[in-house]
Amino acid sequence: MQPDGSMPSNQPPAAVPIQVNPVQQPMTQAQPVQPMLFGATQQPMMGQQIMIQQNGNGMAVTGLVMGILGIVCYLLGWLICVTWAVGWLFGILAIIFGHLGQAEGNRSGTGAGQGVAGFILGYLTILGYIIPMVLLGGSLATL
Repeated sequence: MQPDGSMPSNQPPAAVPIQVNPVQQPMTQAQPVQPMLFGATQQPMMGQQIMIQQNGNGMAVTGLVMGILGIVCYLLGWLICVTWAVGWLFGILAIIFGHLGQAEGNRSGTGAGQGVAGFILGYLTILGYIIPMVLLGGSLATL
């Protein structure tokens, strides 16, 4: 049944006119909102200030990366002798950058933990080089 109560006919429905001209919206004082596409950058509106804030602590991150590289080179040095020769250098750099990063992190409030982790890994790497030499030196002295 049709909404008007009559029986349905076998005729196609009547054509619906399509508006060719877009409907004009009244302009307001606010900026028109445009949809934001994924990955698209939004253009700043007039009068907006853009502030870029850097929250990282480069020294602490560098110390942590050097500490990780030092430990990895030390451990791989037992298998690959080339990494044994450069692991101590990463350990020393981790100690230096870790302490600098921790001090900067205490001042700025970001990255102090990464700095501490960096210099701890650096000290562990250096100890990994020193302890076998001390033990080896002590055993050679008894011969």
